[in-house]
Amino acid sequence: MYLYRAPNNVYFTRICLAKYLRDKGFPFDVKVSLLTRDRAEAVIRNIDVAGALKKIIKSIDHQTRINDFIRYVDEVINHLRAQFDAADSDITFNITQKPHAIPIRETKLSQHRETTIVAQPKPVIGLNEALSAFIISKQKSAIRPLSIKQLEQRTRHFIDTVPSKFTLKTKLKTDDKCVHDITSADAMTYRDALLTQGRSYKSNKEYLAAIFQFFKWCQLMNYCNHNPFESVTVGQKPKAKPNQARDRWTAPELKRLIRSTAFNDSTADFKWVTRLMLYGGLRPSEACQLKPGDIKLIEGIHCISVDDSGAVQRLKNLNAKRYVPIHQRLLELGFIAFVEQRKSTHTQLFDYKPVGIIEDWSKTYCKQLAKLQTEIGMQANQRPTAYGLRHTFIDEMKQLDISEHIVAQIVGHANPNITFSRYGKDINVAALLKDIEKIDYQI
Repeated sequence: MYLYRAPNNVYFTRICLAKYLRDKGFPFDVKVSLLTRDRAEAVIRNIDVAGALKKIIKSIDHQTRINDFIRYVDEVINHLRAQFDAADSDITFNITQKPHAIPIRETKLSQHRETTIVAQPKPVIGLNEALSAFIISKQKSAIRPLSIKQLEQRTRHFIDTVPSKFTLKTKLKTDDKCVHDITSADAMTYRDALLTQGRSYKSNKEYLAAIFQFFKWCQLMNYCNHNPFESVTVGQKPKAKPNQARDRWTAPELKRLIRSTAFNDSTADFKWVTRLMLYGGLRPSEACQLKPGDIKLIEGIHCISVDDSGAVQRLKNLNAKRYVPIHQRLLELGFIAFVEQRKSTHTQLFDYKPVGIIEDWSKTYCKQLAKLQTEIGMQANQRPTAYGLRHTFIDEMKQLDISEHIVAQIVGHANPNITFSRYGKDINVAALLKDIEKIDYQI
């Protein structure tokens, strides 16, 4: 705190704010014109102005909004300077009241140009409030409900895990954690906690990616100066032991499933969805949401059209839209006859419905498969999943040494080869069928 004389010889009171306040986005300093070029008069006026500013700065806590602070300083200083020329210099203005939490809006700091607050103010917002706004923003984008739900759940996990802060001024614990309070140390502490909670490497990576995305949005919204998760990673992917690699079904497991009485007694819908994943590499949700009209004859070849043309159909991404030639084994089992019969009675090919707010097409099927696996003696947490049927198809093609860009087109992955993805055209269904029909599970 000191007197400062400008080049035009007008005196100012200047007070620098503490570093912890500057880190939160508060101004570096406050400079107030004393409206005089006379030093003796400036010294007297400085006593009142500096005292008022000190009390306002001391009153700042975790709930104080920066724009409210600026506005309140403006009001107090204007009142004080109105008294400079008054005969009665006994100023009784109450300055101990804390700034009220009022909606932030753009305001001029003062009608007097001599009052200057240096720095770009940042909104003070809690993590919970920021998360709500973040989710609303994402809902306005073309993002699947499931992806939005996962973003919210994973970010919420961080908010609930990060320890409560202690305000530097009062040392009082508060559960209202602010976005700009989160540091890279908090991010690393959370990362370490995440690694001890028993999730897979892939899940931990997805948790950190979600929270990184949240803070990136906060940074763009000017709620924080930097992204504390900028350089935080899960670490090196652990190598799984052979008996822990549960991505696919083994040949004995497939035989156990397909040849079981429980499978043969199950519904036609359940059996066809299972086969479409095994012989076509479809995702569970892609198979469950098919319409009879999605089975098409293209260049004389029966194909599955995987798309989102239906009112309730959803795709994972743009690459998922594709044609998949139907394996000869499915034709031999009567799939086309099944489709023709359903055309006259069903809007959807199967009776599966999207479940919940995320419209999960595969949930009912996955529950049925898990129940069947239990019936035939496959232990929970020690058995492959519904998604493993698609993985099995992909792995079979890999073992057959089929080119990766061909597999990518069949299963709806991004083309791994930049040359083929940028310049190449889709391979015709006849060529794709030749590779698909190489698969023989011998079940």
